[in-house]
Amino acid sequence: MKPTGSVAAGVHQALLAPPDAAPLLLGGGQALSYGQCRDWVARASQGPMADCAGQAVAIWMDKGPLYAQCVLAALFAGARYLPLDGAQPAERVRAIVADAGPRLLVLDAAHARLWLAQPQPADGPRLLVLSDEAAAPGFDAAQWQPSALDRLRAAAPLSEQPVALDEIAAILYTSGSTGQPKGVQLSQRNLLNFAAWSARTLALDASDRLLNLASFNFDLSTFDLFAGLQAGASLYVTSEPELHHPAGLGALIEQQRISVMYAVPSLYGLLIRSGVLEAMRPRCALRRVVFAGEVMPKPLLQRLAAALPQGCGLYNFYGPTETNVCLWHAVEPAELDSPEPVPIGLPIAGAEVWLQDEQGRRVEAEGELGEIWVAGDCVTPGYWRRPDDANSANHRRGCHATGDQGSWRAGRLQYHGRQDRMLKVNGYRVELGEIEAALARHPQLAEVAVLGMPANGGVRLLAAYVPREGALVPGSLALKQHCATLLPAYMVPQQLVALAGLPKNANGKTDLRRLREQLIGNASD
Repeated sequence: MKPTGSVAAGVHQALLAPPDAAPLLLGGGQALSYGQCRDWVARASQGPMADCAGQAVAIWMDKGPLYAQCVLAALFAGARYLPLDGAQPAERVRAIVADAGPRLLVLDAAHARLWLAQPQPADGPRLLVLSDEAAAPGFDAAQWQPSALDRLRAAAPLSEQPVALDEIAAILYTSGSTGQPKGVQLSQRNLLNFAAWSARTLALDASDRLLNLASFNFDLSTFDLFAGLQAGASLYVTSEPELHHPAGLGALIEQQRISVMYAVPSLYGLLIRSGVLEAMRPRCALRRVVFAGEVMPKPLLQRLAAALPQGCGLYNFYGPTETNVCLWHAVEPAELDSPEPVPIGLPIAGAEVWLQDEQGRRVEAEGELGEIWVAGDCVTPGYWRRPDDANSANHRRGCHATGDQGSWRAGRLQYHGRQDRMLKVNGYRVELGEIEAALARHPQLAEVAVLGMPANGGVRLLAAYVPREGALVPGSLALKQHCATLLPAYMVPQQLVALAGLPKNANGKTDLRRLREQLIGNASD
């Protein structure tokens, strides 16, 4: 079934739910009905976002129901939403905003103060602060609105702006190999195709209660927002502090009767190691558990399956941000007893997936490695303002080279890791070159190199550095603090090692293989 309409149109029908329907958005002590959300979205899309059609609306605030409402309002206004993680360093956010050029930047009070801590560019975005605090100096009543937007009244009932299927619906910024984040554009077609397919595949309906764990700048959140809401389900939006307390998260899953959960394997590992899932198994309402974003270690999957209620389905979703989800696999009980890794499976509806060798030939033999290529409705339009990027050229032809290695096994795709220096940390894409670029900005460093090392079923970031001649050798804490001002927390190296020099290959470049061997040798001494 080909996608039609728009993301807003798909959500609109659900927003017309009767007053006695289950709440649409929960979190932070709030329970907002579909009617309350419908009225708020109408006020925001017809008020401060009314002139944003075809433009970007950036959102930088703490995660919660208000954030989700802002995303919906931007889409109903005919705008593209640009989600910024509330925990990202201000300098990185400024770089993203400068690159994306949004018409409007929506903030809460805390992030408004961070934004105003630096001089404002003359061509910067218009600001809208949503806060119940008293307005800060320098803001007028139009810029600083109560979070309920109750000073405004919608001029008409909620309606969505007409948009074409190939219009951009969202820009999600990911780590960039050049040292600067790059924006992946998602079209209306991309989001509609994924939302319709996933809601249908997981049989979502109005009785479901979804748990949003992913940041809204992470592509996993598109399932929660669009598949869940189009099905008329309820969505609990977790706050950042809730994510770091396994016992509290387990209690939330139990008390909120969460039935569908989509998260990265590392978060499931946190819940398993703490014992909370096993403890609440008799009272757990989970019926669909989906994992994506990084490799699921088989021992963790086995423990997860044992901790879930009888009959709860387990699903492996695969796809880079440039395709969102393009492959999927429903885990079969017999696979849990096999030592083989779970496959990434078969293409979703509207997607074509194949393997290709270095000569551009298709790889079809069982067990033979090739790069995973994707085409179809899931492939995004490319990178924002990067038309010369090699992948943007591919996207104009309707396909994407993932950089991941795969092989066919029993008719399904098996994942075999990366070809380049991109890796996943807690599900987030990390380009090691961006971390190196941030470290290189430290005035006391001459050379840097960053590696990802396996650790507890995940990845540990390790940085090697060479101090400048005659400079004081900076300590690990100072370098971590330096990185924290430029990078998200998940990109700050956990370990930093000072070396007299980095090993070089015949071309004078850092020999990463020898460096890895050297660092492993040092660790074992």
